[in-house]
Amino acid sequence: MVTMKMKELEDGVPEECVPHLPWMRHPVDIDSFSGCPVTSLPRLDPRLAEALQRMGIESFFLVQVSTWLETIGPGAFQRDICINSPTGSGKTLAYALPIVQALSTRKVRCLRALVVLPTRDLALQVKEVFDAIAPVMGLTVASAIGRSSIADEISDLIKKSKQELYPSLDDEYVEMEPQTKVDILVATPGRLMDHINMTKGFSLEHLQYLVVDETDRM
Repeated sequence: MVTMKMKELEDGVPEECVPHLPWMRHPVDIDSFSGCPVTSLPRLDPRLAEALQRMGIESFFLVQVSTWLETIGPGAFQRDICINSPTGSGKTLAYALPIVQALSTRKVRCLRALVVLPTRDLALQVKEVFDAIAPVMGLTVASAIGRSSIADEISDLIKKSKQELYPSLDDEYVEMEPQTKVDILVATPGRLMDHINMTKGFSLEHLQYLVVDETDRM
């Protein structure tokens, strides 16, 4: 099971005013969708189509088509989505593809998408999928899974502030400067909390997309 959440874009909206989403009461049955060739998926960026073909993907599974239609299609990614589908049905690409396409128009690099998985092995598999499609759209992917030292992860995640290079810069300007140098982060819960609590400059302030993969195992 995968849960995809979009950060509320309007500040100051009380939580109790946010309407309950209907996807658990009225789920979309993906058996009603037909698979389609990569070249026939509506609004798919040609660069992503080429990357998928290099991966040997010629057509999409049902869950991938339906998720695309609910996000890049009519849904426009304006709500949370819960995907309940068996292992091997293509859930990773189902959420990775629309996230990468949606973030391809970003102007400033900072952490905008976070994918959390329960184990290191699963996180590595998901990062491989993002690594295959994100760079062609100019996006950078990193992982925080405890495979390397936390110092090495910090080096991959955080850029040196301009104040370190130019000490005379105004403190207020430095605080406003986004410091995370990746667009997408794949993480395990423990190492993610380490960075939240201890890594200077690590912030979820600009996060737009949160994916909790294998939710039932978290």
